[in-house]
Amino acid sequence: MKRYLILPVIFVPVWGMICVLLLHFQIFFHQDKKREIGIEKMKINEEIYRSIIAPKEESDRNIVPLEEVLLIDEADMRRDLIMNILNDDPENYIDMLKQARMNDDVEVVHYAITGMVELSKEYESRLQKIEYRYAKEPENQQLISEYCDFLQEYLSQGLLEGQMELVQRNQYIKLLKKKLKFKEDLHTYVCLAENQMQMKEYEQVLESLERMDKKWHRNEEYWIFRIRYYVELKQGKELKETLEQIQQEHIYLSAKGKEALAFWQE
Repeated sequence: MKRYLILPVIFVPVWGMICVLLLHFQIFFHQDKKREIGIEKMKINEEIYRSIIAPKEESDRNIVPLEEVLLIDEADMRRDLIMNILNDDPENYIDMLKQARMNDDVEVVHYAITGMVELSKEYESRLQKIEYRYAKEPENQQLISEYCDFLQEYLSQGLLEGQMELVQRNQYIKLLKKKLKFKEDLHTYVCLAENQMQMKEYEQVLESLERMDKKWHRNEEYWIFRIRYYVELKQGKELKETLEQIQQEHIYLSAKGKEALAFWQE
């Protein structure tokens, strides 16, 4: 081995030890400073968090009913409202979109109509799919029940009008009657009577009520719908007799039923 190579071999352990000591002292003397930096960073993060939360709390104070926003003069706010509805879940704001169609702001009307059209397309697509399945399996009980539930939802949205509504209500009545052939239940009869009421088929409504009376005489849902029927036809005498019968027979009514009963008794 050459002599000049002995020097690095001797000094490597020495310099290594020196470097370790220097690093140790550096960490020791800078420890407090690091703590200060960490605390300062936490303070900054807290300020940022507060700055994010504060505007939200402030905005909560500025919340107003949606109906009122459509009536105010600030066009930007009205348009923002409609855009938020379309981006959120327009299906939950159909009544609001219907109101917006009558707004003085042309842009608001455009957005509202666009939203209604898109919803109609979505329901039409779902309708076509279930019609196709039903055409292949017209006796499938589960499918008939699913079809009934869909039509109930579709019709309740108020998207159908005129002849299209009549067509779907007639189909709904046929499906409900078909469903009742497999199994009779009060809810299906109420849906049937409700739809017959919408179609002004009052004799059929009375037949449905008579069937409900035979099988579910003491059920609150039957009595509430019977009251609605007499009110719809403006049959005051029959309505009074029904209200008295409920009391005489001690028909159990929930809080909601009692509220409805009190309303009609006035």
